[in-house]
Amino acid sequence: MKPAYSPDTFAHIDFDTIMSEVPWVQRTEARKECFQSGIPMDYTYGSGRGVRTYSSVPYTPTVQAVLDFLNHYGEYNVCFLNLYEDKKQHLGWHADDSPSMDHNHAIAVVSFGEPRYIWWRRKGTKGVVPEEQRQLLAHGSLFIMPPGMQKDWEHRIPKHDREAGPRISLTFRRWIPVG
Repeated sequence: MKPAYSPDTFAHIDFDTIMSEVPWVQRTEARKECFQSGIPMDYTYGSGRGVRTYSSVPYTPTVQAVLDFLNHYGEYNVCFLNLYEDKKQHLGWHADDSPSMDHNHAIAVVSFGEPRYIWWRRKGTKGVVPEEQRQLLAHGSLFIMPPGMQKDWEHRIPKHDREAGPRISLTFRRWIPVG
C-alpha cells in the first residue's frame, strides 16, 4: 500500500503562525500535543500505562483553513497536532486504529517546519524498513494514508539522526460516534 504525497500543498503557511495559535500540552517527553475539533469531544489514546485522554479545543484559524481545503476531498472532523521540538522527539510504531475512527476514510497528515521522515510497514514486520516505505515530509507537505491502511499497516516518525529544528504535524481524521 502506497500513501499519496504532495510536497508543497501548504508551503505558503508560516510555521510560527501555527506555533503561536496552538495551545500545546506536554503529556509525554516524546512531543507536545493538541486535539482540535468543531464540537467538544474527548479522545483517548494508547493503552495501559500510556493511556491519555484529551479534551478537544476549537480549531485554530490556520488549522481551520487547512481543514476547509481538505474537506473539498473528504469529510474530516478532527485534527490531532504533534510538535516535535528536536531530533530526539519522535512517534513510535503504531496504527491509528481507534474504534471511533472511520476506517473507510483516508487520514491526512500535513507537516510544517523541519523536514522529518515518516516510515510505514505491515503490522508484524521487523527489520529494516525499505526506502520505498519511507517518505521525507517537507514543510507544507500533504501525506495521505488511504482508507483501510490502519488495519494492516503501522507507521512512525523516527528519531532524527542529526540535529533538527521543530516540526509540527497536523493529522486529520474522520471520527464517528461509537455506541
